[in-house]
Amino acid sequence: MHHGSDAYRETAVQTSSPTRLIVMLYEGTIRFLRESVTAIESKELDRKRQSIDRAVAIVQHLQSTLDMDRGGEVAVGLNTLYGYILTRILEGSAKLETQPLEEAIKLLNVLLAGWEELVSREQTDTVRRTLLAENTANGGFVLHA
Repeated sequence: MHHGSDAYRETAVQTSSPTRLIVMLYEGTIRFLRESVTAIESKELDRKRQSIDRAVAIVQHLQSTLDMDRGGEVAVGLNTLYGYILTRILEGSAKLETQPLEEAIKLLNVLLAGWEELVSREQTDTVRRTLLAENTANGGFVLHA
């Protein structure tokens, strides 16, 4: 049982920004796909099925939550890419081949890096806003020697 890690994960999800949640979804998908590759290599078909099912569910969730109206070309591009990733995952699963899964992992890692950059920018902006608010509340900037 993993009650401690489950509670930690639940708290992390509840307190994360939407952007950070997307990062967590990508990380989970990649983890499940790596488990699928290992399961195929060791011929553990039940474990492969469970990992594939989880990875597919996350990618389908990401795809279904795209805001096609406000997202413009980015949403259209992500929708197409998610569709391709799903195709590769299902192909690898059906044929018990790891190469299509490895390709999906590579694509997800590229997307993950972009989302991690957005999270980093969000955190930097939050720190700047906090410092500005604190300095404004203190009557201006205070320099320390």
